[in-house]
Amino acid sequence: MTEEKSDQWKRLNISKGKCSFSQERIWIDEQIRESLIKNSEDLYNYNRVIVYQIEDGFLSIKRFRQSINILLDKHEIFRTSLDYDVDQHCLQQTINNYSNDLYSYELTYVDINDIEKVSNIIYNEQISKYFDLNKGKIFRCHLLKENAQDKNHLVKNDYILLIYHHSAIDQYSIYLFLKELTEAYKNGKLNKDDKYQLRYIDYSQYERQFNLTNCEEFWQDLFSDYNFNSRLKIPYDHKLNNISTGSYYSFNIDKSLIRQIFRYKNKININLFRIFLTTFYIYLFKLTQQTDLSITSYTPNRFRDELNHIIGPFENIIIYRFELDPHQSFNKLIKQIDKLCSNIKENAFYPYQQLVAYARKFSSLQYPFSQVSVRLNIEDDQWNLDPNNNLFLKQIYLTNHQLFPRDNKLTPIDLTLNIIANLEKQTLSFYFDYSNKLFEQETIQTLALRYEKLLKHLFDVSSNFDLDDEPIYKLAIILPHEERLMHNININND
Repeated sequence: MTEEKSDQWKRLNISKGKCSFSQERIWIDEQIRESLIKNSEDLYNYNRVIVYQIEDGFLSIKRFRQSINILLDKHEIFRTSLDYDVDQHCLQQTINNYSNDLYSYELTYVDINDIEKVSNIIYNEQISKYFDLNKGKIFRCHLLKENAQDKNHLVKNDYILLIYHHSAIDQYSIYLFLKELTEAYKNGKLNKDDKYQLRYIDYSQYERQFNLTNCEEFWQDLFSDYNFNSRLKIPYDHKLNNISTGSYYSFNIDKSLIRQIFRYKNKININLFRIFLTTFYIYLFKLTQQTDLSITSYTPNRFRDELNHIIGPFENIIIYRFELDPHQSFNKLIKQIDKLCSNIKENAFYPYQQLVAYARKFSSLQYPFSQVSVRLNIEDDQWNLDPNNNLFLKQIYLTNHQLFPRDNKLTPIDLTLNIIANLEKQTLSFYFDYSNKLFEQETIQTLALRYEKLLKHLFDVSSNFDLDDEPIYKLAIILPHEERLMHNININND
């Protein structure tokens, strides 16, 4: 990677070129998902929907729409179409000319207090068919407004829905989108230097020139003795199914426990992802008694400074394979995980689809890394859109299974632990994204309680577990009612 980093990347004078590895993975996945959806009336491919509700102030609808136009005009990814080139035998991306009809807009008057109605509107956006990859139509904006008399402003409790096709955006891109939309709303313009600014299509061409030999050797070495046919003995309720619909289950932990986790993070100077990856390894070991564990996750894949201003799908899927020693202490284990993550980070640009192709040489499984994953999102739940006029919006998370029940979205992974962290406020929230063809919600609820129990055993002030000396096999995920039952059984046996 050193050679690529030292070369200067310049803007290319092109409007058509090969797609990136991420675009290719997304496009292939899209074809598979569409074929599955056609065979099932109750299966949907969800769009990425970000929902904000106005907390204070008022928003000019005209100014907001102008700001969106300014942003979309700057970032060509929002008018980039993907199509397979038969002559070149590859997937090509093409930048189309800007026009106002490249994105759709809708304003709906609704009773904001009717939560069920609002939820249904959001749900319809999640499953809508507005997008067309072949035409570059991959963004939509929908405003929900209560007062029909004032047609020019959104006010307190009104909603903004930003809807993206996942081929255009990743987690960091959403941060960039909101940041630049704020700038455009405030100033009526964006800093734009077309002559020198690197674009996503330029990155895609440079990426295709990478020498992946050393990177490929790293991944093949990591999995050299791995059994690709092995599966974790997770407590499934039902047999495996090729078509997997999914649901969410959200849960929280005590604020005092969250404070202890942040204190531990600061004490050993490690990021939150590596802490939760380590705890998830232990959790899976305690669930299954297996020690050779592979966990799927995502990497931002923005390995050069000039990529940090570009909106686009940079994220790559990577696999964290680790052989856990149950006799190690937690602090020794987390040092090993820290080293593993650092090594993987240096090789994280290796295309996921190539790793899957390698795995399939040794596996009869169609999807060899589809059991478990973990994802940490660093987010700010408040959006200060117009600081001068105190226009504040709060994010509404759609992963709350009670407010927004979802049970028919396509889910490629059986069980995903998601952590949402606000570093400034030092808050954490959790949810499982799970296959409801495999798990009943009651089982997921129990799994959530077991994970919380593990975190308490590790970090709670009342815990006497020694992170430096005690082996991790002594950590417990047995729930209180199970402990009482075991205690009663022991008494009766005596």
